[in-house]
Amino acid sequence: MAPEVGFDVRPPSGAAADRWIDLGEKLARLRGLARALDLDTLVLREPATLTWLLGARVNVPQTLDSACLDVVVHLGDDVDGASVRPGLTVVTNAIEAPRLRDSELAGLDTVCDLRWEVVPWWESRDGKLPTGHRVGSDRPLADGTGVGADLAALRRQLTQRQQDLLAAVCRDTAAAATAAALTLSPGTTGYAAAGELARQLLERELDPIVLLVGGADHLDTHRHPLPLAEAVGERAMLVACGRRHGLVASVTRIVSFTPFEDEQRDTYARLLRVEQAFLDATRVGARLGDVVSDGCAAYARQGFAPEEWHRHHQGGLSGFQPREFPAHPSSDVVLGDGAVVAWNPSAAGWKVEDTTLVLPDGPRTLVTDELWPSLEVGGRSRPDVLVP
Repeated sequence: MAPEVGFDVRPPSGAAADRWIDLGEKLARLRGLARALDLDTLVLREPATLTWLLGARVNVPQTLDSACLDVVVHLGDDVDGASVRPGLTVVTNAIEAPRLRDSELAGLDTVCDLRWEVVPWWESRDGKLPTGHRVGSDRPLADGTGVGADLAALRRQLTQRQQDLLAAVCRDTAAAATAAALTLSPGTTGYAAAGELARQLLERELDPIVLLVGGADHLDTHRHPLPLAEAVGERAMLVACGRRHGLVASVTRIVSFTPFEDEQRDTYARLLRVEQAFLDATRVGARLGDVVSDGCAAYARQGFAPEEWHRHHQGGLSGFQPREFPAHPSSDVVLGDGAVVAWNPSAAGWKVEDTTLVLPDGPRTLVTDELWPSLEVGGRSRPDVLVP
């Protein structure tokens, strides 16, 4: 898609041809938002918004909810009426600037007017950021206008390139989970299983931002099982979120080292039909809370306790985070074309999870691997339990 007239975005070429191909489309969306709010400058500080714009790793420690850079998007006249050339300014410190230039933002200067503001590592970046009533920011900024909710809504619609990248991230995350699961035995410890899962993700150039491993003794009671030093026993659950290009895939896989009994198979099949209710309700224009209500109502229809959904959140909006927030019946967000959700219903020691694109022709589940056993539920291929 061609960028909006007025942006200094040049056609990408060479190594930057694929990486920055949709930058103009993203900047055009930001321009439209700024015009609607009577702003001429946007300051992006939220990691999810930065990864949406840049498709890059904006963090150093994975555990921090902050980025190592800020991006100022110049969109018009500044507060004093002086002309500001449209473009981007990266504000970072002297430690990160060389790495960002050489790797994460390599080639960005070939497609747009890119400037740098670099501070010593001991100084705050805040002094290099613009302020004023015509400056919007997704995090609190002195004298600025808060636009966090507006930017969150904007980034929830993935570009076509981002949709294609997300499909690849999901495919590789599923393959990593399969490869890790096939190495397990009842004597594998939770930490060893998590280590293997992390190795498989990293070999596929995926950052392992969530790693959970549940053993047989804890699956009924622990919905978010952190790895333990004890052996997994007769059944193991692997849970991971892999991230690449800022996009996140969520996957859950279960391995049973004993024969899968009829009662267990029936319970798991009923849980998949609960997931089907979530997926059937996931459509463009649907209110997020209504999707949750439809999915939660399916627990009782499938023979589970009506309040089963109280014991674990059911997922929600994804894309650039494992979850933006746990969706609930009161969530008023409306799903748009290109939104991403990750539902994960659970019950009786079983859990299922996928990352799903919301498209005009219906939801498209993405975390699939042909090497993992599957079964059809509601016309969709869904993961079965692996019995080695």
